[in-house]
Amino acid sequence: MIGRRGIALIAAVSGLLAVILAAVGSHVLEVDGATGQKLWATALQIHMFHTVALLAIAALIQPDSSRLMPWSGIVMMLGVLFFCGSLYLRAGGFAVVPGMVTPLGGLFLMAGWLVFIMAVSIKNQF
Repeated sequence: MIGRRGIALIAAVSGLLAVILAAVGSHVLEVDGATGQKLWATALQIHMFHTVALLAIAALIQPDSSRLMPWSGIVMMLGVLFFCGSLYLRAGGFAVVPGMVTPLGGLFLMAGWLVFIMAVSIKNQF
């Protein structure tokens, strides 16, 4: 099972990728029109917010933590990958992304928050 260090490493890589993708979207990539720019901006915003959430999850994982705590981070990261990844691809003009990938990513994000709520609701979590 992935622990505190693993979630922190995932968060660090996620943050690095968010900054790189912000630079690419701003300076390199020809984002396709206003819709593409909006998709890119939405992906970046959700990506960075969930990177911060992953850092918080890593900080909350303790030896006596609920086993659900790391799972909340894993599920959130899957959400970032599917939701934000599909938006980045669509904004960049790659329309080959199947239509259900983005909503599936959104469901993963919501599920990650739900698992987090369950993890912190367990007695003696804090």
